[in-house]
Amino acid sequence: MIQLGEMTIKFHSSNIVTRARELRKAGLSIKEIAMQLKLKSPTISRWCNDIPVKNAYHLYIKNLEKLNKDKGKNLKIEITPQNAKLLAGLLYWCEGSKYPASNFISFANSDQKLVGMFLKLFRLGFRPEEKKLKVHLQLHTTHDTKAVTSYWSQLLKIPKIQFYKPTVTRPTKNMKRLDYMGTCAVRYYDVSILWEMTGIFENFSSTLS
Repeated sequence: MIQLGEMTIKFHSSNIVTRARELRKAGLSIKEIAMQLKLKSPTISRWCNDIPVKNAYHLYIKNLEKLNKDKGKNLKIEITPQNAKLLAGLLYWCEGSKYPASNFISFANSDQKLVGMFLKLFRLGFRPEEKKLKVHLQLHTTHDTKAVTSYWSQLLKIPKIQFYKPTVTRPTKNMKRLDYMGTCAVRYYDVSILWEMTGIFENFSSTLS
């Protein structure tokens, strides 16, 4: 993946992305760039969303976006150990391995912020034994395994000695990603906490039924 501001770009070569952004900076419209590069307008729009333009409609949308984002940013959020348990349980239900298919905790995702957020909440809410935290990475043959392992180790604050040998696969032509840091699975072998998180989600979902 390549990060541009708050955007994420997947499955396209860097040359095409760079060319689209150059054309946008030169003043071409989204439709004109899409026609020239033979791509869809929404794709070009995502790639160039952070490039300032004088187009009145674009400025209107950017102002509207900022206004609504500010509403979310101004929301009062208090993270207590109890709230951390709830949020960790909800995140785990979305991206974690479930019992009885799994008898240990395994939260996997390629979004670095999401994995880091889950681990922070998990640590605050459940107070795991740090030495029991394990990490398994799924990487591509194009990765520098040592560098990527160091990146995840620093991000998650988990020593590299607690990382398993990564699974390395060859990327397909249709799944090319730029600046993709692999998929990271944080594991913790304690079925009692896995059951507790399952109970948290079931309790939460029952309050909405």
